[in-house]
Amino acid sequence: MKTWEELKNSGSEHYKGLSQPIDVYRSKGVFKPFALCSISKYATRNMDKELNPSDMVKIIHYAELILAEYNENKFVGGA
Repeated sequence: MKTWEELKNSGSEHYKGLSQPIDVYRSKGVFKPFALCSISKYATRNMDKELNPSDMVKIIHYAELILAEYNENKFVGGA
């Protein structure tokens, strides 16, 4: 399984740089709710129309980030 940093750096080009919104969300402890809401958003907007493969990739990416954060916290005594 990839680490948080590996997954973060494999995301969309427009989010790459020194400071990313997901880093702020993570540092404030709100990344998990944000990511789950994003997964829900991308899933919901595909329910009544033709499947958008790009949205499915985003769902997978957010799910992998949640798991990476969970695994990193688990190994340092967190979550």
